[in-house]
Amino acid sequence: MATWNPAWENRIDSAGIEHRIQRRSSGTRFSDAEIFEGLLLSVLSGNTQWSTIERIQSELSDLFGGFDLQRFASTPSEEIEKRFIPWFLERKAGSTGLKRGLLRLQQTAVLLERYAADHGGAEDYFREAVIESGGQPEDLAVAIGSSPRWKLPGFGIALAAEALRHIGFDVSKPDRHVLRCMGAWNLVAFASWTERGDFTAPDASPSELHRAMCAVKRLARANRLSTSYVNSVIWTAGALSGARLTNTELRAIAADCPTVAADLAPANARPLT
Repeated sequence: MATWNPAWENRIDSAGIEHRIQRRSSGTRFSDAEIFEGLLLSVLSGNTQWSTIERIQSELSDLFGGFDLQRFASTPSEEIEKRFIPWFLERKAGSTGLKRGLLRLQQTAVLLERYAADHGGAEDYFREAVIESGGQPEDLAVAIGSSPRWKLPGFGIALAAEALRHIGFDVSKPDRHVLRCMGAWNLVAFASWTERGDFTAPDASPSELHRAMCAVKRLARANRLSTSYVNSVIWTAGALSGARLTNTELRAIAADCPTVAADLAPANARPLT
């Protein structure tokens, strides 16, 4: 059995996400700069280990002009390639997907800047989208990641959910570790999950990604915790920098708690094996 880092709890909220969730739940309106910062952090986390982002996080504001949404929206793609990418490479924080991610982020900045000019702020894009998509942050993640009306360039459902976490929405990011856990714990029945190795994740459809996010929410509510916090614990259980539990080890956890698994499992879930 893999072992947990004794200091794992201190790593759960290193990004300050819980504080942002508390702010949003209290009715705080997020500024355009805070929205852009959250989107940026999610894009970087999709290409780079979080420990690397932490190392350079204090310098990002200077590079991105105080997270000025309008300024980045007007940044030419040539400048992103010639100034921004070398900055990350100099700090050993580059990745193969970084250039593509920042170029797509610039397109998203253009979209949100135009929306903000007409509606008062980028915050209104997300407020309107969540109402129209169903009212829940899980619905919003699917809308931002896949709907024709609300899709943001470069953001799939999982990355959209991560971005929402960074701007105060209490939602789970359905990444490979969350999907492995939800399948291994019999909380979501995935139609396609060919396990070619100890860490293979299900091939989840958009509807299955939505069910996985909702399953994490049920698990969080059962334990009186925030969805985002439970998401972080699950990530720590499965990630390379965490306990790195295999699918078999994850199933063993469910086998030790059959009553909890049965209470939380949907009606169409497969039985534990």
